[in-house]
Amino acid sequence: MQYQSTYRQNEAQGRYIAETLNLRVTWWSAAQALVIIFTGIGQIILLKCFFTETRLRTPAATDGISSHPAVLPMRP
Repeated sequence: MQYQSTYRQNEAQGRYIAETLNLRVTWWSAAQALVIIFTGIGQIILLKCFFTETRLRTPAATDGISSHPAVLPMRP
């Protein structure tokens, strides 16, 4: 009888340890997945900044012709 009680107690303790470890592994995996997702989003944003052309607020004059659409160049 003593052996059976000890066996059940050890089995319950082992099961508790296994379930606790499983819960911790699940949370750790979820945290790592979030870190990977946020890192990927950050890299996409950073690469878009590198390869996106930004426009200047004042248009650059080219050959004395205004780039404003309302002003047409005069023809001789």
